[in-house]
Amino acid sequence: MSFRPTLLVPVTLIAAAASPLKADQNALSPEVRDRIQRIAQASDKDPLATMASADGKWLMKWMDDVADYNFGPDKGAFWAMSAAKGDLRKALQFHHGASTAAYQVEHQIRDPRKKAEDAEAVALAGLEGLLRAYESLLPKRPENRSEKMDEALVSRNKGELAAFLKALPPLPKR
Repeated sequence: MSFRPTLLVPVTLIAAAASPLKADQNALSPEVRDRIQRIAQASDKDPLATMASADGKWLMKWMDDVADYNFGPDKGAFWAMSAAKGDLRKALQFHHGASTAAYQVEHQIRDPRKKAEDAEAVALAGLEGLLRAYESLLPKRPENRSEKMDEALVSRNKGELAAFLKALPPLPKR
């Protein structure tokens, strides 16, 4: 049996064209942008339900698969994981992703690591989202109250959340 490299190109092109990931999930159509915004807004009100929903699962897959954007952790997210208690961590992690994705696609920030001001803006949007999620979860799960998260709420309510974020330790090196 002989190997025919000329057959690989058409097969590769057919496979790439048929891939729903490349055709649908990487496209940032107005419908995709609107869907991301709706998911982030729903998560503000009920992050646990949104995270478990089909939309929440779609968003997490989309964020993992999309090639055009970089959604990574930031110092606000890292801080929140140490500040949050119990099952709140997973919900806040999801909501941070939803908040930062919504902000990044709204402002067309593909990779916030490229500019310090973009990184700070995305981190602030993520922290604001974390606090909205925290506030919505506390009445349902008061055992998850966190002194550190409450301090961040006080800073936000005083209009000092950006300064609070700047004072956090940097994200650890990988």
